[in-house]
Amino acid sequence: MITRNTSHGHSVHVTSPAQPGLRHWVGVFFRHKGKMAIVFCTILALFVGGLIAFPRSYTSEARLFVRLGKESVSLDPTATMHETISVNESRESEINSELEILRSRALLEDVVTQLGADEVLSDGPPGEASWTDSLMLPVQAASTWLNGAVSAEEKAVSKLEKSISIASPRKSSVLIVKCKASDPRKAQRILDSFVGAYQVRHGQANRTAGSYDFFVTQTKLLDEQLADAKQELRDAKNEDGVASVEGQRANVESQANAIEVAILENQRQLSSADAKVAALKKTLSELPEKQLAEESEIPSAAVDAMRKELYLVQIQEQEASSRFTALHPKVIALRRQVEETRKILAQEESSRPQSTKRLSPVHQAVQTELATTQAIAAAAKAESDSLKQQFEAVQTKIRALNDDEMRITKLSLKATLLEESFQKYATNREQARIDSALEAGRVSNVNLVQPPTYVAKASSPLVKLTLAMGLVLATIGAVLVALLAEYFDRSLRTPEQIEQELGVPVLFSVPRGTRHELVQN
Repeated sequence: MITRNTSHGHSVHVTSPAQPGLRHWVGVFFRHKGKMAIVFCTILALFVGGLIAFPRSYTSEARLFVRLGKESVSLDPTATMHETISVNESRESEINSELEILRSRALLEDVVTQLGADEVLSDGPPGEASWTDSLMLPVQAASTWLNGAVSAEEKAVSKLEKSISIASPRKSSVLIVKCKASDPRKAQRILDSFVGAYQVRHGQANRTAGSYDFFVTQTKLLDEQLADAKQELRDAKNEDGVASVEGQRANVESQANAIEVAILENQRQLSSADAKVAALKKTLSELPEKQLAEESEIPSAAVDAMRKELYLVQIQEQEASSRFTALHPKVIALRRQVEETRKILAQEESSRPQSTKRLSPVHQAVQTELATTQAIAAAAKAESDSLKQQFEAVQTKIRALNDDEMRITKLSLKATLLEESFQKYATNREQARIDSALEAGRVSNVNLVQPPTYVAKASSPLVKLTLAMGLVLATIGAVLVALLAEYFDRSLRTPEQIEQELGVPVLFSVPRGTRHELVQN
């Protein structure tokens, strides 16, 4: 309660107004119900009119599945021409690469080239101009005046860039491509052209351009070089008279080995024969050429036998000395036997009565054996000279074969390398041919799992959502109008408002119904 003093000196108690309650707000809305209805209907009518006048747009959708790894269907023949380093790309990197290709301007230009700028720019059916096109003429004229002249193709590319959207759900290998247009057939047609252009660009991006023609040319060139190398190798073999260097070398080496063995054996025989000749000559020099045939006394048979034995032992000792060293057991034993025999002979009587002399059979036997041994030595000498000539001829042939082998081996290596290169290039040529066929058939690791759809239902505007927003905005507008009207209304309607505004007490108030009755009476 507030106490106020009037001009007459009286104190007036004014009660402060209470906070407005639900009845108050209901009264406010009731007083301004007409305004609220007008605003509500106007806003709702605007939304309904906008839905009716707003042009319809239709959406076509396609889905692309990206298989893991470009190498699953692609054959890159140039990858085997040199050493490569394996780089493992992540799945996210591969998906992002495909998204960048889908968002490239080149795809939009391909679509415009294929369909034509007029069809892309028109908002109605093909060949017809819609009313929206007529409404946009002033806007287009203003844009041309501000930005300068822009070609129809550039406008079509800009429009496609706005109407085509690409999305990639997380943790998914599917790419979603959508296209909006004023006609469902047109949206499907544009999206189909866009997907086809993407498949072509994807194939070109993952394959080496011009590889097939390159490998065809290189294979033909290597084939000619290989034929020339084989012809040169054949001429060299015919000139040298060899069918196989390895076989010819094995034959010559076997001959050289056989001759070396024969030379060693000949040298052994020649040395043995020379030593035997020397021993026989020494023995002959020691033996008397003649001996007594008859004496008054009979010579001792034991002495003769021992002397003959001594001669034979001496011959054996000479032969052993020529073959073995002085410390050889056999040489030592023969020398000891010679010394013991001589000691025994020294103890026997050496003088006998002389009788008739005749040629010594021992001397004749030794002489005969000497002649035979000399013949053997001469034959061995002749054979040694022949073997040396044969060995020198074989060595000459080996040296010539070495020279021929270097030339033939070089030609063979050249032919082998050319043949390996030819096989490699021929294989890569076939891979390039297959790769070109895959590209021509649009075979890649991206599969079209959902072709561009035809949806006759408009995707925009959203009727239910727009009407709901219209109802909400119309309600809010009507409430705001009522509140604003109440705020600017200065009329006093209650005793509390009178006391608060004028500062004088209200003595009495007449109800609305009672006042009307008094006026009537």
